[in-house]
Amino acid sequence: MQKLRRRRCKICREWFHPKYSNIWWCCPEHGAELAIRRTNKEKEKVLAKRKKEQREKEIKAKDKLKVRKLAVKPLSYFTKQAQTAFNAFIRERDKDEPCISCGRFHEGQYHAGHYRTTGANPELRFDEDNVHKQCAPCNNHLSGNIENYTPRLIEKIGHERFDRLMGSHELPKWKREDYERIRDHYRKKLKELKDVH
Repeated sequence: MQKLRRRRCKICREWFHPKYSNIWWCCPEHGAELAIRRTNKEKEKVLAKRKKEQREKEIKAKDKLKVRKLAVKPLSYFTKQAQTAFNAFIRERDKDEPCISCGRFHEGQYHAGHYRTTGANPELRFDEDNVHKQCAPCNNHLSGNIENYTPRLIEKIGHERFDRLMGSHELPKWKREDYERIRDHYRKKLKELKDVH
């Protein structure tokens, strides 16, 4: 039988000549230790795999629960989400401009003020020409301060766009998917605006 080339013991790293090609230890004690190490390593692998599978199951269960919770949410929940994203975009878009109604800059709170209200004109809820940065006093206490809003709006968007805004509009039948699409669209637009500034 041909003598096998020497190799290092996997335990003590000493050189030795193995009797068989599948021997990786220099003495029986090191053979036993190597077997224990290999068994432990396999156990750790199995345990790690189980843990990973368990984590994946938990994530899937959470995702399913999230989907189920969203499925029972009323349409108003998604409307609010879309409106919040849209309003945040409007405030960021107009952040360097004064209040559309009173023309003032101040330290108070600013809103996204609708020229034509969402109550009377829900179809214009997400129309960018219809919504502009407005201070809280004008929006809340002066009902939008429309008499001052009008000339400044015409100056800002022009007569043609103002006339379009004042014309008749079809009332869309928005569903949950539409509100989610609008929400995601304006979140993306807001991010792009912030990245530019």
